[in-house]
Amino acid sequence: MNFQDYDVPDFVCDESFQRYCLDDSEDDIAFWKKWLNEHPEKKAAALEARGLIAMLSARQGGRVSQLKHLEDGIERYNFLQEAVTTTTSRSRWKPLKYAAVLGGGLLLAGSVWLFSRQQPAKDALVVINAGNGPRKTVVLPDGSSIVLRENSTVQLEPGFNNTNRTLSLSGEAFFDVSQHARHPFIVHTPAFDIKVLGTVFNVSAYGGNQETTAALFKGKVEITLTGQPGQRVILQPNQKLTTHAAAPFAVMPLDADPVDHKAKEIAWVRSRLEIENEPLETIAGKLEKWYGIKVVFADDTVKQYRYSGTFESETILKALDALQLSYPFNYKMQNNQIVISK
Repeated sequence: MNFQDYDVPDFVCDESFQRYCLDDSEDDIAFWKKWLNEHPEKKAAALEARGLIAMLSARQGGRVSQLKHLEDGIERYNFLQEAVTTTTSRSRWKPLKYAAVLGGGLLLAGSVWLFSRQQPAKDALVVINAGNGPRKTVVLPDGSSIVLRENSTVQLEPGFNNTNRTLSLSGEAFFDVSQHARHPFIVHTPAFDIKVLGTVFNVSAYGGNQETTAALFKGKVEITLTGQPGQRVILQPNQKLTTHAAAPFAVMPLDADPVDHKAKEIAWVRSRLEIENEPLETIAGKLEKWYGIKVVFADDTVKQYRYSGTFESETILKALDALQLSYPFNYKMQNNQIVISK
């Protein structure tokens, strides 16, 4: 077998590589360590695959079943399959796309919505609403991802990813945009339009709110103010543009938190969950709110276990794994909910 042709999906689905990642076989560990040292060009793909396998296994013994779902998902979703088979796309294969296929790896504490092989008609208008959950992660056909805040909506223009990459936003969203040479990514809001080729940014544009803000974290965006086509502003990383009905627009640095020095503009995305000597029953309620998935108990004794900790952007499975380290318990996924037992 020619492992040099392997990319992330190939590593993930290789049982020998799985055993190496999960420390299940000394022979496989020795083999892959030696092979990766001899093929450093494959280390990045192997590292990405290793992280995905860790997410899939989640110490719950469901790795084989979840990997089967992954393989089926790669076949089922057309844009993911293209990412596997197209050389130019391979370098951009992200764990988020795998999480989207699985549906159970809830990245950034939200549910995942994606397009199936049955793409909307070219003249169809697609509307995606986050609903009442804290946040919802969206994977678009072009490989871009959006985290929608509670009660926020994006509307894709007809022909999205075929003739354009244009959408409208109502509410707040965090964007991680894939590059596309022919079609720039454009976001319409009532206050301004944002044009981007590949970048990471946040937009707050609530209906009825007089203030609209675009905050840039990576790349470059061009902002055109509504009604002022000649007024264009180029934002650099760590800058934000704010408009207000009663004042001119302003460009300023991002607002850093004095404690952790991270941008306040995306505190809602970071999913920071702090626990201080709380019973697991209380923690379960917080996990339900943050991650949008039901948590139930099969044993009342476990409810009284107490924990402390801080979590930021972990999946719910990783959060539970961390809690297990200080006071062991068991959990499993069953009927679209997490069941905790002694």
